Amino acid sequence: MSAEQNSPEQRRRKHPGSLAWLRSEQGAVRTRSVGRTVVKVVGLAAVLFWCLFPFFWLIMTSLKQGDRALNSPDIFQGPFGLGNYENVFDQNFHLNLRNSLAIAGMTTIICIIIGSLAGYALARLPLKRKILLLSGVLAVSLFPPVALVPPLYEVWRTVGLLNTWEGLYLPYTAFTLPLTIFILTTFYASIPKDLEDAARVDGATPFQAFYKVVFPLAAPGVFAAAIIIFVTAWNEFLLANTFAPRNPEVAQTVPVAIAAFTGQVEFQRPIGTITAACVVVVIPMIIVALVFQRRIVAGLTSGGLKG
Repeated sequence: MSAEQNSPEQRRRKHPGSLAWLRSEQGAVRTRSVGRTVVKVVGLAAVLFWCLFPFFWLIMTSLKQGDRALNSPDIFQGPFGLGNYENVFDQNFHLNLRNSLAIAGMTTIICIIIGSLAGYALARLPLKRKILLLSGVLAVSLFPPVALVPPLYEVWRTVGLLNTWEGLYLPYTAFTLPLTIFILTTFYASIPKDLEDAARVDGATPFQAFYKVVFPLAAPGVFAAAIIIFVTAWNEFLLANTFAPRNPEVAQTVPVAIAAFTGQVEFQRPIGTITAACVVVVIPMIIVALVFQRRIVAGLTSGGLKG
């Protein structure tokens, strides 16, 4: 038994540096590499399924006709059609889309303009207790919106801002601006100050150095903040349902409109129409994310210094 264990062939396999030992090590490494690859592929497939299946279910349910959308658990069981999408736009849903696009767009523009200037000032000016000031800005976003609804509603009713675009994008700006300032302050602080000094040597004013040199280099932060602001304003429900709950021709947004969908008869649950409206609402978000993602990648890959 011991003679077989100590045979020359086995000794060569155990000896480090021998050809047999190298082959066995290469085989073990290859086996481990294949195992890791399989685990990664399975894990990515599971995450992809977890993320995409709800949206797939949403699309399939929106295509079901009649009570099939609610009563049939099989998402592949028809009949299928576009009747739910026709019902969505029969309820002036295009006006709700217009309102949401305008309100979210105005919120994004205002936050980016104010946040860029404030973030640049916090990153560059020699302010005392800068961290305390930035912490105070962030603390504003900690207030729950529901606590501000009653007093804000009275103010809006007094000044006539109920059921208006201004009555929504102004509070949206107040709630999203602190995070915008924080994100842009971080990006401006990471940009070398030598670039601004070089621009000033070439004759640029401080403001020209900001919007011609610093602001383009902060594109990743600007577009990341813009995505967060736009999505937040697009999905907001509490303030929209309080300040503009009724008239789609004025300021009613898509989350409020979807919540107000009713069936053809009382107590009917129009799940097909609701899911169709959700698909219509998600599509602009996907388009915005793809467009801004391309700009973010371009900003990340472009260098601030050449050579």
